[in-house]
Amino acid sequence: MEKKKKRKLKKGIILFLIIFILFWLFLGVYLFQHKSFDTKLKEHGYSKEEIQELKSHLEKKNLEIVLEYDYQKTILHILNEKDFQEKYFSYYLKFLNRYPNATSYDIVFFVNHGLEDITYNPDLHDIIHHEKFKEEYLDDYLKYYEEHQELDAEKIVIDVNTNKEEEDPNANLKPVGGEVTSNSNSNSNQNSHKNSNSNSSSNSSSNTKDPKEEDIPLEEITALFLGKQYMVDRNMDRYRKYYLSHKNLSADEIITRVNSNIDLTAYKDVTASDLGKGDLLIVNKYYYLDKNYVPSNLVAVNSKHGRGYLKKEAYDAFIEMYNDAVKEGLYPYIQSPYRSYSYQTTLYNNYVKRDGVKEADTYSARPGYSEHQTGLAMDLGTSKNHSIGDFESSKEFTWVSKNAYKYGFILRYPKNKQYLTGYMYEPWHYRYVGKEIAKYIYENNITYEEYFEYFLR
Repeated sequence: MEKKKKRKLKKGIILFLIIFILFWLFLGVYLFQHKSFDTKLKEHGYSKEEIQELKSHLEKKNLEIVLEYDYQKTILHILNEKDFQEKYFSYYLKFLNRYPNATSYDIVFFVNHGLEDITYNPDLHDIIHHEKFKEEYLDDYLKYYEEHQELDAEKIVIDVNTNKEEEDPNANLKPVGGEVTSNSNSNSNQNSHKNSNSNSSSNSSSNTKDPKEEDIPLEEITALFLGKQYMVDRNMDRYRKYYLSHKNLSADEIITRVNSNIDLTAYKDVTASDLGKGDLLIVNKYYYLDKNYVPSNLVAVNSKHGRGYLKKEAYDAFIEMYNDAVKEGLYPYIQSPYRSYSYQTTLYNNYVKRDGVKEADTYSARPGYSEHQTGLAMDLGTSKNHSIGDFESSKEFTWVSKNAYKYGFILRYPKNKQYLTGYMYEPWHYRYVGKEIAKYIYENNITYEEYFEYFLR
């Protein structure tokens, strides 16, 4: 009897221990998973306060989506947008991943309007933020922009509003106010594109006629371009040909476009980059580097400055700029400098798989056509936030954008110039060309395509 009691007691103790162990095991697993999730967010770069903010706005499934992307402050800004809708959260992040320079407002606006697949660029940002923008005309703005990408946001909004106010829905939208002029701006003391365009527009409209193509004397067309700033004699035939199909454009704008090769076919009408130009060689959708090309004097970037490799002269210039920035309490960080042909191949192919060729070509170079292969270009972040997508909102960007030229760097893909450079606005991408040339490009607000064709080719 005593033995039975002991066995029963022993079984009870064992059962209790099993239940006790299982209870703590399940509790431990639950706590581990809960803690692991917070830890992963922290490892992504989110602070304790930011993690709490994410949790207060998002359900678990959307919190898990956050972990699929690198840390970006813009994600938190999206959550606080007035029109934020959690059901579209995954679309917001996909949009942000494709266009890391997009603002949180723009991301929410376009996704909420069912335009998550739109090819976003700074022009669209300027349009929807224009003081006279009317949301009910959104489709008209987008259609008009697609047909007239040479126009700036101001003219697009005014033209559409004017046409809509005529209350003739069947009327075809047409440019308002005569010729289309260049979007370029420059200092008032420079003989800029903008000033040249204004003069050429008034001169051409008052001194020349607009005859039918077959009636236009060759010398009359030629006269439109003679004496214009940045006119290149060897391109005269191309100017004339482009004029015949773009008579609405000023002579200066035609010169700007042809000098930038946009009358040619990207990735088809190509030429090998002239390595004899040294640090001034050009690489874009019309000039390429051989797959075996590697810069001869690459140096490793110090970890406090960033990572990767740059040509020595470009890195020395960056160090000079960095040291002056530090005096202002700013810390620019080299995030993506030199890239090999093979690396660019992998990168571009991944983008194509994700977004398709047409979309990928707006923000990524095909292998051999990337400026990063020169060792003279770099994408910047900050030491506190390596994300290039957040660079534009940093104090470092404000300082670098105003001072980079003093050290020989240019903003390679500026706003409102994507139709010339072939790439969307990239506030993080800087290219070394030397102080003298950088100063000229900065003060005259032109692209490297324009400078190279007129001064270097």
